[in-house]
Amino acid sequence: MTKIFKYELKRLIINKFFFILLAITLIYSFQILNGSIIMGVAYTAPFSSWSYGMYLASVLPLLLITLLFFITFLYSNHEKQVKQLTFATPVNLHKYYLIKCAAMATGYAIISISTILLSFIFYGMVFQFYGFGSFIIPILLTIFPSMFFVFGAGLLVGSVKPNLLYVLMLAVLIFNSLSLPAFFDLYGSHLFGTYPLTLPVGSDGEPVFALPLSFILGKVMFSALGVLMMLFSVRGFSNL
Repeated sequence: MTKIFKYELKRLIINKFFFILLAITLIYSFQILNGSIIMGVAYTAPFSSWSYGMYLASVLPLLLITLLFFITFLYSNHEKQVKQLTFATPVNLHKYYLIKCAAMATGYAIISISTILLSFIFYGMVFQFYGFGSFIIPILLTIFPSMFFVFGAGLLVGSVKPNLLYVLMLAVLIFNSLSLPAFFDLYGSHLFGTYPLTLPVGSDGEPVFALPLSFILGKVMFSALGVLMMLFSVRGFSNL
């Protein structure tokens, strides 16, 4: 199974589409950092947890569209031909499907980590700021719940009708433009941009980084729904 994973990962990342998507994401990420984030968000410092959360939330729709683009490979005509050959082997189809999902998740992780490393380099060069430990919570609450939810939705939608994945990409963009309550704020852009304005300023001149419980519970909900959708898609893989 390790050999299959390495093969699937190599197929995913050693191709021009992966590098094009990576380049587009990094260019867009730099524009965000050098545009709205360099001035700080909601009167906070550019390197505050609030501003960094907004940076991740701003880049997130593009990351999620990249993930959905990876999922389209799973339902391509070429993949269907490969699958027919796989049926003739003793390989467990559900394990094979999970390995392909793991390869796609790894590809998503590579591009996500690249945007994070870019921001670290930016903060170090522009602000001489290296206290990246304060960014752990925004990273965990922004990157992972949305990945689980969109990954699960993409696998489930793709298993029904692959072309709907492109509709889901559009929905990812539309969802980002909506001002939703904290519980339903999948990306966090509305919360990171407005919630600090409601908090008292601490001794350091910055609002304390304290996220509302509804926001955290919403992330748990999105993660759980994503995992459930993944499980449903695994069960239906052999029927594709």
